Amino acid sequence: MRAPVGVLLVLVLVLMLALSGCATQGALTAKATDCSRGQVDIKDSAFKQRGITTTWCAVCKNKSYLCVTNADRSRVECRPVRAEEVCR
Repeated sequence: MRAPVGVLLVLVLVLMLALSGCATQGALTAKATDCSRGQVDIKDSAFKQRGITTTWCAVCKNKSYLCVTNADRSRVECRPVRAEEVCR
């Protein structure tokens, strides 16, 4: 029994949207640093939502980073954590 063409089309569209729009914190961190996705370790920290931004902590190449992105994840910035800061 074959699935109707409309059902297959919907499934393909859903899959394409899921793959294109999902940016994980690891992928975003890699984009904003000189690390690859495989080198990024997201720290067990409280992910915070402040209005339209989200923040998280990551480690790559023995450096801790504090990262932030906007709500639609189209922009990301990561900076090294300062000695006086606790990344949580």
